[in-house]
Amino acid sequence: MKSFKELIELAKKRGKKRCVVVAAADRPVLEGVKMALELNLIKPVLIGDREAILKTAEQTGIDLKETEIKDIKDPQKALEESIREVKEKGDFLMKGMISSSLFLKGVLNKEWGLRTGNILSHIAVLEIPGYHKLVFMSDGGMNPKLNLELRISIIKNAVKVLKSLGINRPGVALVAASETVHPDMPETTDAVKIVEMNKAGQIEGCIIEGPFGFDVAISKEAAHHKKIDSIIAGDIDFILMPNISSGNIWAKGLIFFAGAKAAGMVAGAARPVIMLSRTDKPETKLNSIALGVAIAEDTKDPG
Repeated sequence: MKSFKELIELAKKRGKKRCVVVAAADRPVLEGVKMALELNLIKPVLIGDREAILKTAEQTGIDLKETEIKDIKDPQKALEESIREVKEKGDFLMKGMISSSLFLKGVLNKEWGLRTGNILSHIAVLEIPGYHKLVFMSDGGMNPKLNLELRISIIKNAVKVLKSLGINRPGVALVAASETVHPDMPETTDAVKIVEMNKAGQIEGCIIEGPFGFDVAISKEAAHHKKIDSIIAGDIDFILMPNISSGNIWAKGLIFFAGAKAAGMVAGAARPVIMLSRTDKPETKLNSIALGVAIAEDTKDPG
């Protein structure tokens, strides 16, 4: 998949999806919803303080005459209703004007949340000037410290999302500071084990290589120069970062310094979850909604 334009076209083909927005009186979120409505991507359900939602919508210039709004002022109750709605009739959940910690506690609630037994992981999607296709990356937003089990779960979450987008055998690069395996760098020792598991068929549906320095992951020439025999170097689909800091800094650096376009989601829940920063551009919100629409059917899980 080469661009967000292509992703949006795929989303259009998948048909309108029911997007449930919790605490929807959030101008940046409603700007994204407005753009998605104009492209006929979604049927939104807005949950929260009705008066505040309508006031924010007026400021945004969005027409909500035919949009379902559920008037629930208390954030906790609005969250519970949003999750119930998305489980019963919705396709994906989107965070509005509610704290991230409260939002995630609801998603992970054992009784009424969207838990499935899977690890939740954040997936960033970037359209980078100079690279020939979209790059997917984890985990710059959910799991602060990774171990072997978490790395494997994060890869499986990503492969499921990529497959739902028609990328059936994605190239997965396990990146580190270099290709040298060092006992003090668990991302390198884990990479060796994960690659072996992939070759043995224990992790299916993808080609995993690493540990790679970042240059090798994105450049066939760098791999050749370092005498590294690789199938995926220079053509990777998904990058597993060593830790949350490197993933977060890498993505934000590309967005702010290189003008990369972006989308983001949380994978591993019973429904796709869109949880974005208030500093994200409306275009990022539209791209993320399009991602939710495109993968909604294939990534639903009964929980």
